[in-house]
Amino acid sequence: MIWFVNYKSDTSLTVTDRGLAYGDGVFETISATSKSLLHIDDHLSRLYRGLTKLGMPFSEDQKQYLCTFLYSSILPLIESDSVVKIMVTRGEGGRGYLPPENCLHTVIIGILPAPDYETQRQKGVSLSVSPVPVSENRFLAGIKHLNRLENVMAKQFLMKSDFEAIMLNNNDEVVECIQSNIFWLSQGVLYTPSLATSGVQGTFRKYLIENQEQYLIQIGQFPLSDLLNADEVFITNSLMGIVPVTYIAGKSFPIGMDTRKLQTLM
Repeated sequence: MIWFVNYKSDTSLTVTDRGLAYGDGVFETISATSKSLLHIDDHLSRLYRGLTKLGMPFSEDQKQYLCTFLYSSILPLIESDSVVKIMVTRGEGGRGYLPPENCLHTVIIGILPAPDYETQRQKGVSLSVSPVPVSENRFLAGIKHLNRLENVMAKQFLMKSDFEAIMLNNNDEVVECIQSNIFWLSQGVLYTPSLATSGVQGTFRKYLIENQEQYLIQIGQFPLSDLLNADEVFITNSLMGIVPVTYIAGKSFPIGMDTRKLQTLM
């Protein structure tokens, strides 16, 4: 692993950084090869959108500097499939929760080994239903902020036999999985939950919705029963791509032709 703090090779961070104290920041995990940073524009767009939502937007000069650094200093260091992780916090300052009027961002960038999801993509995975609900907050919905305690707690409940867990909101509607978005097909229609008030708007989710033309897509609020009555189910994120689901809480699902077709298309 290689780490940079504020664009310099470093692994240290001040103990007064607001990212540590309050989770006051955002992050991205980007799939990378020796030649490219995959879906980089969507990742950076979500990063900037998250910073703006939190009231600490990047200037145009900061955006340009980050982009230039990624291509001039990070990409040349990547020799094999990797993950580039970017974390941006509000930095130091402020009294208690009140942030400083003018923040000096802390920018952390790491290069990590890429996980191998090929077996899961081919054979499918089992999901459970998490007892940990997803909070609804339209001010934080969609972004990848650094306060991920719900996901941490959900991961602790996850059984070893299950790859992922479905997370519901307080109305028992499907939102997402712990670290992925979820889709299902019923009678030729593709469904995925709305993330207007909770959940993370995955970059691969966005890419799939915008680039597939095979299916009518319904985005909305759906009870768990709709998902359990699906013909095919799959999960996605920027590192794993499309992974078929073969079991949910003991109910089996086929790896269907539509899922395989989308894997090929995407």
